[in-house]
Amino acid sequence: MTLESDISHLKSIPLFRSLPASRLKLLALMGERRQFPAGSVITEEGQRPQEVYCVLEGELEISHAHADSHQRSFRLATGSIVGDVALLCNEASVGRISAKTDVSMLRLPRELFFELLDSIPEFAVALSRDLASRLYRLAGAVLRDEKKQ
Repeated sequence: MTLESDISHLKSIPLFRSLPASRLKLLALMGERRQFPAGSVITEEGQRPQEVYCVLEGELEISHAHADSHQRSFRLATGSIVGDVALLCNEASVGRISAKTDVSMLRLPRELFFELLDSIPEFAVALSRDLASRLYRLAGAVLRDEKKQ
């Protein structure tokens, strides 16, 4: 992949859409492109993340196996970001993250992620909006599920 294609992929991610081209270029240069074949485990449940991943192409699955052999999971598609919540909370991953399909991601090391938050106000605002949107959707899903019981 080329730098231009990495920048193009980053522009398609809502979190980075508002960043100026110079910041996207810096992000693409400083981030590390990683490839995971379908079925690969990216993070085990209980691990403390040292990075944030931006899904450039493909689909991830986050799953948690309960003691009664029941498993719950959800999927994240192209344009998603993963690892940010656990990193911000300084908590372990709540589930196993695996590649549902072949996945191409941009790895942002912890230091780079926090540097972006500290030095680029547009990034901090965009991340806040993204987190608020995910929290809103999660609350809606939980409330709708509770109504079914």
